[in-house]
Amino acid sequence: MEQTIAYRFGPDDYIALLRAGRSIGPLGRLGRWGRAGLIGGLAVAFSNDSLSAAPWLALVVGAIVFALVTLVAPIGEYLGEQLMARWLFPRYSFANKDVTLHVGEQDVRSKVGGIEGRISWRSIQRVIETREGLFLALSRAELLQVPRRALPSADAFADLACRVRTKVAAAGAGQ
Repeated sequence: MEQTIAYRFGPDDYIALLRAGRSIGPLGRLGRWGRAGLIGGLAVAFSNDSLSAAPWLALVVGAIVFALVTLVAPIGEYLGEQLMARWLFPRYSFANKDVTLHVGEQDVRSKVGGIEGRISWRSIQRVIETREGLFLALSRAELLQVPRRALPSADAFADLACRVRTKVAAAGAGQ
């Protein structure tokens, strides 16, 4: 299973990392639009009492509030990601640095710039696969990223994802 993966960690990788980290939270599985719909529904539900004297008005106002919140929330989330990538990303020590991951039988070793790390398979709590890549979650705040573009083909990526899931599952079963 020994495999070495190398890539440069850029702003798009940072945004993908933010999104993957967000997916771990309690509302993460709903996705951007699902969270917006839930927030819109809650806004309508809590504002409905004040307009109960005129039910048709409550319905119209509720529809407007739901539409605005459902549209504005994902746009705000997207703009927030772009701002973070533009302003915060360059300040990180791993910004625009070369990343090397060595996926081995016992662990995953990483090297970013001059910083090296070693992560045992038991330490990985969850494997998240998105269209951007594979993310190994050590916690909600710590993720290790393998972008799809770092592998030569879609088949190579699928093979790696399968092997990583198998290793994580086997390590979790041994705990």
